[in-house]
Amino acid sequence: MSANAEYSYLWDGTELGWVVLEHTRDEAEVLVAFGVDGPTLAEIKALRSVSAALKKMPAADVLKQLRGLGSLSLGLHESRAARKLQMHCQLMGLRVSALPAQDVQRSLINTLTKRFLLIEDDQTCRAVVADALANGLRIVHSQN
Repeated sequence: MSANAEYSYLWDGTELGWVVLEHTRDEAEVLVAFGVDGPTLAEIKALRSVSAALKKMPAADVLKQLRGLGSLSLGLHESRAARKLQMHCQLMGLRVSALPAQDVQRSLINTLTKRFLLIEDDQTCRAVVADALANGLRIVHSQN
């Protein structure tokens, strides 16, 4: 018997309409590149204007943190926000690139009752989704 037997109603016919909902989110990590000696003062000034985290820090701490770095990640962002940030960085004179990534999340929804099954523990949710797929539930893709 599965460790997720309490969720067997999803696939055993007890409750009809359950499917695995797959939601794909396009993201990108925004990276700023520096020269071999690390960022220049002009680059640090530009970075402080585009990064809220660096803007809050004292200038001396920013200098200390960035000294000698070859690049800096400005984080993972939804693709549209990443493009805007990338354009803003370029306008500020920074050499910037974006590494695309996709975040795929699967959850369970009943298409008849429009009820969403909330499983707060990520590991349990992944295990229940795996069991649901192994027991024949179909995948539907979300409309972005």
